[in-house]
Amino acid sequence: MGKELRAWGRGSLGSLLYRRALGEAVATALAVRDGAPSTGPAPTYAQVQALVDGPGVTCR
Repeated sequence: MGKELRAWGRGSLGSLLYRRALGEAVATALAVRDGAPSTGPAPTYAQVQALVDGPGVTCR
C-alpha cells in the first residue's frame, strides 16, 4: 500500500476511513432493523478499550 500511496502523491486517508466506517454502520443498522445478521467481524469491547488505553494515547 505504501508504494501505491507514493504513486498518488501526498493524500489523506481520513475521509476514506470515515466513509468506510459510516457505510459499515449504516449496513449494520439496516441488518439489525431487518432481522438479518450483520456481516463481517466487529471488535469486542475489550479490543476497543485496548486501543483507547494503548501506548502513547493522550485523549483522556
